Amino acid sequence: MEFDLKKKVEIKSQKELIIYAYLAAGTVGLMMADILGITEKVAYKYAIDLGIAFQLTNIARDILEDAKINRIYFPQDWIKITCSEIKSPNEKNKKKIIKATLKIIDLSEEYYQSALKGLAFLSLRNRFAILTALIIYRQIGQKIVEKKFSNLYKREIIGFFGKFLCLLRCFTLFIFYKKIHKKDFNHNKSLHKYIQDIIVI
Repeated sequence: MEFDLKKKVEIKSQKELIIYAYLAAGTVGLMMADILGITEKVAYKYAIDLGIAFQLTNIARDILEDAKINRIYFPQDWIKITCSEIKSPNEKNKKKIIKATLKIIDLSEEYYQSALKGLAFLSLRNRFAILTALIIYRQIGQKIVEKKFSNLYKREIIGFFGKFLCLLRCFTLFIFYKKIHKKDFNHNKSLHKYIQDIIVI
């Protein structure tokens, strides 16, 4: 919250991006883990990953909205661009934004994949609910790409029909994807290399 109160918000590197995503949403994952009755410590790491994945999706989706309030969350060492150039991009800057968008969506996918491995630590009821949320949010990033990088000109959403399709996919995965129901105690430590010293579990 303090970070976002600055008059001008910029993220310098991928390290700063992951730290920000953890502070903004990974911590929400920790809170939800407590609320949902998680007991195994490793499960909290997966909860953090889901929060980070959600936040990275937010950043990809909201690049235009953020620029309007003088914020750029895309790392500066990925993309050298100003808020004005985001709001009214020429072809060169559009290519920059597209490249950075793909990079952040690919990065979010690493955290979504990790979060999937942690679902088995939840009760069946909560597992289904969190899987549904994961699929819908993940679809936002996929839709941005499918719509030829719609984040260049609007804030992408998943409508009623899209959510219905996500729900169908959730049912399919829940029934047939056995890994969702098998606890995985081998969390990928590299995903937390930038935040290992500030994680509170």
